[in-house]
Amino acid sequence: MTIKIASRSSKLALAQVEEFITKYQISDYEIVKIKTMGDIKSARGETLFDKAHFVSDIQKCLLNKDADIAIHSAKDTPAKETNGICRTFLLSKTAKDVLVFNNDTEFDAEMRLGTSSLRRKLQAKHHLGSKNISDIFGNVDTRLEKLCRGDYDCIILAKAGLERLKLLKDLKYKDMKWVTASGQGTLAIEFINNIKYLNLENHQEAIEKVNASIRAQRCVLDAIDANCNSAISIQSNQDDFEISGEIYGKKKYISFLGSNTLDAIESITKQDGLKLLNEHN
Repeated sequence: MTIKIASRSSKLALAQVEEFITKYQISDYEIVKIKTMGDIKSARGETLFDKAHFVSDIQKCLLNKDADIAIHSAKDTPAKETNGICRTFLLSKTAKDVLVFNNDTEFDAEMRLGTSSLRRKLQAKHHLGSKNISDIFGNVDTRLEKLCRGDYDCIILAKAGLERLKLLKDLKYKDMKWVTASGQGTLAIEFINNIKYLNLENHQEAIEKVNASIRAQRCVLDAIDANCNSAISIQSNQDDFEISGEIYGKKKYISFLGSNTLDAIESITKQDGLKLLNEHN
């Protein structure tokens, strides 16, 4: 059976598909490449749009039965699932962000730092003391080109994406210690019908842990009405599901911690985290 796999057409998206088919030993497949509305908006330099725009066109492909499964970056998938489509999370890499340098390897607050993410902008402000933050647009290759030609002194990227593209060894970078976005570094697979033919059973325990962890994070985000443009970081321990993270306001931020989703939500509300979250609306 030839498995039709829907994916965005970027190098990173295709690298994610390659990782998936290699890990699960899928030999008979066809990739259905899709340029999504999110790709179009991002190319225009737009930033304030729902991450669902990276996913919805691919989901239409599934619903129209033009593909059997779809592979996404889990970070791009909305917290709420789409009616008629099943989703599972798998193949987690590091969730870290990295600061990639043009020349220097030590950060200075006056450096021209590029990122288009509100969360990363505020993390750079609060944790690095950055004073010169500018938007940067485009895919990973485009952003690295802008860095190399001197438009920026450093930029923030997801470490997992650079690993998947096999670019890390050629870059001067520093790992950031801060918590990142829900699902960063993890892949999501979506489908309509049973996918037993993919033979994921041997990996079931690991997949179940990843799913439980990300769903716990999404439960918190849904409860506080946070979305993909919100200035919030969140992580959960896959062993005991302790949830932690930060919410970033314009002038301050809070750290929250809970042994479960309800505890995490209570920690946020007690510290006026919802007020900070809504400062950017």
